[in-house]
Amino acid sequence: MSFKLANQVVEKLQNHGFKAYIVGGVVRDRLLRRPTGDIDIATSAKPEEVQRIFPKTIPVGIEHGTVIVRHGKQSFEVTTFRSEGRYIDHRRPSEVEFHESIEADLSRRDFTINSLALDRNGGIIDPFGGKEDLEQGILKAVGTPSERFQEDPLRMMRGIRFVSILGFGFEETTYSALVENAFLLKKISVERIRDEFEKMLGGPYCEKALTLLKKTNVDCHLPRGPFEFQVQTEKFHWSELTTVEERWTGFLARNQIEDPVEWLSVWKLPNQRKAKVDRIVKLVRSDIDFTCAYTLYTYGLSDLKATIRVKRFLGLLVEIEESELVARFSQLPIKSRAELAINGNELQKFFRQKPGPWITEYLEKIERCVIEGKVENTPSGVKELIEKWQQPYERN
Repeated sequence: MSFKLANQVVEKLQNHGFKAYIVGGVVRDRLLRRPTGDIDIATSAKPEEVQRIFPKTIPVGIEHGTVIVRHGKQSFEVTTFRSEGRYIDHRRPSEVEFHESIEADLSRRDFTINSLALDRNGGIIDPFGGKEDLEQGILKAVGTPSERFQEDPLRMMRGIRFVSILGFGFEETTYSALVENAFLLKKISVERIRDEFEKMLGGPYCEKALTLLKKTNVDCHLPRGPFEFQVQTEKFHWSELTTVEERWTGFLARNQIEDPVEWLSVWKLPNQRKAKVDRIVKLVRSDIDFTCAYTLYTYGLSDLKATIRVKRFLGLLVEIEESELVARFSQLPIKSRAELAINGNELQKFFRQKPGPWITEYLEKIERCVIEGKVENTPSGVKELIEKWQQPYERN
């Protein structure tokens, strides 16, 4: 996202007599010199005023003061300064009151390091000491920690996610509030907890976050908690795992989960993700020969590369490098059944038989012969091979 374009949005709001600032996590990441994502803007302008100023807007959350502004082919969430009433469902405030003050808006946020605003000249608005907490590596709730966590208990998981991503530690009062209010996570939907947990698994300091989960007993209030593994900070390097499926596999292996699909179903993972994790778990637990051509063909490059990474993460010996695996895979005569020189219809015509399970069985035999170099993948080579085979129905 472009700060130049974001500042143009801020400037245009200011030219119309309104206050406007870049706010939130993007300010935090800019100060930490980390890669930045979406840029959010807070303003004293009401949603209808924002819509009048900018020709391209999307009213995504008018009732909460939010309008998406399209500018320079990028989208910016522009939200009116606001305070919030009592939270009635541990997620959404019962009412929203618009304000003229950026300080009032920042006071409703979760942690001081996220309660920062940036003006168009690069000046920092920091009413809660977030910049100092960034410098000291501290996670401190804005205002009274218990109130922040009771408003939305998911903030506790967000805090633990920041531990994993940034390596920060909780300030004492905020830590105590985390322990006291962890039970409220039972009131949060599994999907919201899962999304934060997956982000936590992606952090370079994940082991520190897992230590915190167990030390505070937060894991007791998560799906399928408490977790069984022993935390070993020095051994496991989560940054070695490159996909969310690999990270779930590493976590499941650590937790000694026998049935990954059943366990992850409670976490409500998408079926495709569950299936991939299940495949990788089974490969990690097997004594697989990564140099075997048919193994490469059967399991595919993606799952086998993931298996190598997870095995090494767990401290298991793997004698092949990913580069060699890729080279061996590239040398396979075919990469999928669709590349065979014969298909099911042609096989049926050759034997003059009705379709049935025999077609799949014969195609698998042809595949294996091609992969193992016993026959060339050409129409004549395959035809010569199957001419030696019996008619399918003569075998029954």
